[in-house]
Amino acid sequence: MQIDADNLKVVNDTYGHDAGDKLIKNLTTVINEMSRDSDVLARIGGDEFVVLLPETESEHAAVIGERIRVAIQNSAFDIKGNRVQSTVSIGIASYPADSDNVESLFDMADQAMYRSKKEGRNKLSQYQ
Repeated sequence: MQIDADNLKVVNDTYGHDAGDKLIKNLTTVINEMSRDSDVLARIGGDEFVVLLPETESEHAAVIGERIRVAIQNSAFDIKGNRVQSTVSIGIASYPADSDNVESLFDMADQAMYRSKKEGRNKLSQYQ
């Protein structure tokens, strides 16, 4: 599962980079709270994360991803007296259904995530 914050640049431009850092920390906290003990969270870029869901079928991965998406949408934090909310775009690709190669699997999850962004953000898409 690949996750990308939908509005980090807006938060950085509006409130400063400290606010962007707080947004990243908030996302990390929420993703960890919504994940299982066996799941592995990794930050792979500025506002991009990967969550590895071992031994998880695609349908169950979508349930976990949707739970994460909704929890982030419903979370907020305070910056200089302003309530800041964020949303995320999520892409899912599954092993071995979509690929048995790690590199292509990450690429497929990335493609699905960008489809979520193109289709309006704050959305989960599965690789097709």
